Amino acid sequence: MKAHVVVGAAALVCSASAWAQSSVTAFGFIEAQVGRQTQDSPGTKLFDMGGSRLGFKGTEDLGGGLSASFYLEHRLNPDDGTVGGGATFWKGGSWVGLSSSTLGSVKLGRWWSQAFLKAQYAADPFGMGTLGEGTYGSVGCGPAFVGGCLGTFWVNNSVSYENSVGGFSFGAQVSAETVGTGGKRPANVGLSYADGPLYLGVGYEVSNDGSKDANWGSVAANYDFGVVKLYAGYGSGQDAAKVSRKNVLVGFSAPLGQAALIGSYNQQDQNSVRVEQLLSVGVRYDLSKRTNVFAVVANDNKAPAGTNKSGYAVGVFHSF
Repeated sequence: MKAHVVVGAAALVCSASAWAQSSVTAFGFIEAQVGRQTQDSPGTKLFDMGGSRLGFKGTEDLGGGLSASFYLEHRLNPDDGTVGGGATFWKGGSWVGLSSSTLGSVKLGRWWSQAFLKAQYAADPFGMGTLGEGTYGSVGCGPAFVGGCLGTFWVNNSVSYENSVGGFSFGAQVSAETVGTGGKRPANVGLSYADGPLYLGVGYEVSNDGSKDANWGSVAANYDFGVVKLYAGYGSGQDAAKVSRKNVLVGFSAPLGQAALIGSYNQQDQNSVRVEQLLSVGVRYDLSKRTNVFAVVANDNKAPAGTNKSGYAVGVFHSF
């Protein structure tokens, strides 16, 4: 009996010691807005375009510049409390990995596409979280595009490598498993350069639907003049049926004290036919570093008949 007590106590001590060397953080945000979306059926709704989330992440220092880490991010719908993103509970990411202070990091699991992180996300002044960029054209998505998205936000079953040297940041990712009827492995690369007010990014991805012909390339360029920050993005590729798609996104954000004026123009072409022209203008007012209120109006004069050509939204964002 005493031996069991001693062993149990030793296990508790070791566990407490290991926990003391680790750091675990809970994080997330809740965003909700009221309005109507372009290219959606008529009617006012309460919706969440930013992807409200609850996450946990942790890091353990292994010594010698090596560390272990994990990441779990749940998505939720604040309008009714249901799981966001269908049945995928850890929709935003779920991985475990090792990092070196000099050699970069390797993550195993579900994680952001490196092409998305380095190029597509950076091109959007609205941060892909409001009505202003509701069709995700920089990722080759949108209601007017047939055949799903060419780019992707996350890759399942992936092996991801990331490293930064000076102002350069590089990432490469490949799925360990094939997907879809084509039986190909999704893969992507991303490269960015940041130096003061300048940001440049490029990304390329293939076979996100498992087909051999689907691909999407993207570039982004931002420059912050202080009084205004300018954004530009371009994407080009083709789907599994070799139907070409293109996207052009330009925008700006201008600080106005605690507020910011934001605008963007997003156009999408499919086989040289213009299928979307979305003009969006919004204002965000920061109540604190973690909370803001916002309002956005948008118009898409290529929206199909029976849908909203114009949209609007007012909302609240709070991070924790």
